[in-house]
Amino acid sequence: MNTILQLLEPLIGREIHIDGYRGTVIEIQDDPPALILRAENCPDAFQIDYLGRPRSMAQPTWTQPITAESGRCLHPDLQRQLPLETARALDDFIRTRRD
Repeated sequence: MNTILQLLEPLIGREIHIDGYRGTVIEIQDDPPALILRAENCPDAFQIDYLGRPRSMAQPTWTQPITAESGRCLHPDLQRQLPLETARALDDFIRTRRD
């Protein structure tokens, strides 16, 4: 397992507040580094099939990059919610990757 996944894996199941939204981390991805979040306190949404027909109800999810808009550092909302060591390690990983 690569370093970014080792750093992000402990976040699975954790509730995160980011950009004014609240979600639970349900999955992580490594390239680009991002969190897959399940929206909390949101009504279910229609899930559609490949033809665009509604098929079932599902809780909304979204993919949240771990970087700030600049792509050069850790997202500020994540910096405030992660343990200090994890936030520093993620920020170092992002900065090293960009250089």
